[in-house]
Amino acid sequence: MRRLVASAIVLPLLLGVAGCKSTKKEDKLLQELADLDKETIYARAEALFQSKKYSDARRHFSFIYDTFPNDPLGHKAALRVADTYAVKTDSVNQTEARLRYKDFVNRYPNDPDRDYALLMLGQTHAKVTPRADRDLAPIREALDAYEQLVNLYPESPHVAEARQRMGVLREALAEHEWLVAEYYSRNKRWRGALWRLEYIVETYPEYSKLELVQALMAEVQKRLEEREALIEELKQKHSNLNED
Repeated sequence: MRRLVASAIVLPLLLGVAGCKSTKKEDKLLQELADLDKETIYARAEALFQSKKYSDARRHFSFIYDTFPNDPLGHKAALRVADTYAVKTDSVNQTEARLRYKDFVNRYPNDPDRDYALLMLGQTHAKVTPRADRDLAPIREALDAYEQLVNLYPESPHVAEARQRMGVLREALAEHEWLVAEYYSRNKRWRGALWRLEYIVETYPEYSKLELVQALMAEVQKRLEEREALIEELKQKHSNLNED
């Protein structure tokens, strides 16, 4: 019992000491940075980033952005803060990066680095290779970001990469439609299958399975015509019976 009581007392004290050390470390860093010009701080932050010391780099970039929020270098620092999260592959860091890129895109519509922010926003939505049988919302969000980049900044050096990524995402969306069309076809839901197939042809003409789509479309149209013919035949028989 005494051990439990002692632990209950000691643990908060240890946490308090750790917190004090962390606060002192932060205060020391702030005092140190306050004596430097923004260009020197930014250069140091970049060096830390290149050394993969992302947390330390983030503190330096954050200091610049917090101190010079309306300065062009402050804007660049805000983007680099997002980059320190984007280099991590776990969902928590990717989500944080995504929110920061999105905030940058919305906050600074005229910033010269907005095209880069759109590129990275798309990447955080589609970090994992997209699959047609999964939730399509991230794919559509990523595609929207890339389309904005291509349409708004056609001269951007990031356009080629955005177009390449758009191709992968559009293939995944087309594959989803194809899987649904196949499902409808297997279950003889010909009208639903035809609508999906026509949508693929109209929306994704570059789809890698377009020949299969067109072949199935011809088969589905044949089935629909046969069904319509059968319905007409039954109507005629019913009409003849009524006349008799």
